[in-house]
Amino acid sequence: MTERQKETVISGRDPIVTEVDKWVNNLVPYVIDFEFLTLVHAKLIQEAMAKIEDVSTIRFVPRKQEQDYLVVSGESSGCWSTLGRNKGLNRMNICPEGCMIEGAIIHQLMHVLGVGHMTNQQDRDYYIDINWYHVRPESVQSLLIYEGRVMPNYGIPFDIDSIMNFGPTHFSRDGMETIVPKNGNQTIGQRKELSGKDIRRLNMMYPCGYC
Repeated sequence: MTERQKETVISGRDPIVTEVDKWVNNLVPYVIDFEFLTLVHAKLIQEAMAKIEDVSTIRFVPRKQEQDYLVVSGESSGCWSTLGRNKGLNRMNICPEGCMIEGAIIHQLMHVLGVGHMTNQQDRDYYIDINWYHVRPESVQSLLIYEGRVMPNYGIPFDIDSIMNFGPTHFSRDGMETIVPKNGNQTIGQRKELSGKDIRRLNMMYPCGYC
């Protein structure tokens, strides 16, 4: 998140991603940083982009001279990205060791488009339990519930199948489960594909009217 977005989460004053934070005309100009990524990596990233394009009006396009654009790199460990469209350069990092899988790339691209984590949604406590005792103290804020105006759900309930969930031991300080579905038959944190509700949410955020 940008500093403005972090301050927004703490204060709860304004939405994290507003209309002005969405990508104009549903287009995301991008550059792949070949200093850290290979042509094979680029192909995997573009295939993940295509999976989003197949179910939405979003289009990822090679950057020409656009002022606001995305740089996809792999210069550091982990998977992370900026949230929504920020002025100027936006960043997404996909570490080749451990992150270069389609589902993880789609997850980060959804952040780039402005979609947050399911775990922070207002109605999450009806669907999951957080075992706070096992959560690393420095990670507690990452599991807080955000107000509806900070993280609008577009009328779509919590989605246990979302690609935007954390896994059951994410943020654990001792390897024990931190995020547990109330329905013991369910699993959480899949990194295979967009769920039906993920697709609905994305198309609510970026309807064809923006095209």
